[in-house]
Amino acid sequence: MSSHPSHTLLFLFTTFLPEVTGSAIFNWERVQWFAKQGIYRIIVLAPDWQEQSKLPVVPPDLAENLILETYPSQPWLLYPLLHVPKFSTARYINQRIAHYKPDLINVVDVERLFLFSTWHLPGRRYAKNNKILYITEYHTDYCNHVSTYPAGNLLREILWKPITKYLYNKCDITIAISPTASKILQKMGISNAITIPMYGLDLSAYTPSRRNRQFLETWLTPQEKDNKVILFLGRIALEKRIDILIKAFSTLQLKQKNSSLIIAGDGPVEVVQKLKNLAKSIPNIHFIGFVHGEKKANLLAASDIYCSPAPYETFGRTLVEAMASGTPAITVNSGGVSDYILDGINGYLVEPNDVEALTHAILKILRNENRNVIQRACEDAKQFSLEQACENLHNYYQEILNKN
Repeated sequence: MSSHPSHTLLFLFTTFLPEVTGSAIFNWERVQWFAKQGIYRIIVLAPDWQEQSKLPVVPPDLAENLILETYPSQPWLLYPLLHVPKFSTARYINQRIAHYKPDLINVVDVERLFLFSTWHLPGRRYAKNNKILYITEYHTDYCNHVSTYPAGNLLREILWKPITKYLYNKCDITIAISPTASKILQKMGISNAITIPMYGLDLSAYTPSRRNRQFLETWLTPQEKDNKVILFLGRIALEKRIDILIKAFSTLQLKQKNSSLIIAGDGPVEVVQKLKNLAKSIPNIHFIGFVHGEKKANLLAASDIYCSPAPYETFGRTLVEAMASGTPAITVNSGGVSDYILDGINGYLVEPNDVEALTHAILKILRNENRNVIQRACEDAKQFSLEQACENLHNYYQEILNKN
């Protein structure tokens, strides 16, 4: 490991821990990976969440090459469980960028950096004046997320799409994390996109060897101890279409009474309450809140099916975690998941928003052994290692830094 980093990379995040999303976890994992290489000085500017104690701590052995700073933030008007910089924060961010003199600026989630936050692209002028690249990445399909909310389709067409196109085209390069993400960008008229498979995760905790029914006893009633368990795990929001899963589970119980549905996650109070109201008359549905760490890995391995009916995922972190855990995964034939889930081969796909098809698929999985699918899924999950994802991004950084 070199003791003298040759390049300074500055990451400007809105999506970062303690936010509970796949992108936030990946962003923390990858900056640590880059710092460990010894050839980069990594600067991270991230939301303060108005409480410093919630932020991750830089490991002592990385303190020299990984600097984590925060900026004043506030709940995002469009989704208050996420944080964005305050309007007045743009100037502060620009000052910190000038202080660190980076060789490259990498911005993640420009929508949240701009809309109802700074109304600005901090660091863009610095990059232009100093002839360095201002790169962004496309992680989240906000355009289609918007369409799931009241008046969302109109809002998407007259506001979100034009602003998204403007913001991404203002950057020098937009990295699409999957072929599907690249197609979405092309359709929106974003001309600077390239595809780099740079999304990975640490799968060391996820293994079929964790499978143990006792891990489910915390959440199931004694009468449910032998039930088949369907699991959803993640952020609760309208765009996740958990309502489709609840309706499918209701129909399923007419044919498979010894089944339970665990919904692990949280979200806006009004959305969670709406789903609880929908589930009120249906037995054996449990809302258990967010589950992390060992408990999360145990829950994934102990469940009989993992189901994500969300149609607009650009990657689907928990689906890969389920695959690695030996739990059959079912999702919709839409978004980035269709790049790696092969129906009947390493998982199961149904058409989006189709309650009947989802019910049928769940019933089919519960009645089949799924051994070959599980084995293939465990093997295929390995392609999404954190190491490989970061290597891909590192190789690209080296190419453009050496060119500049």
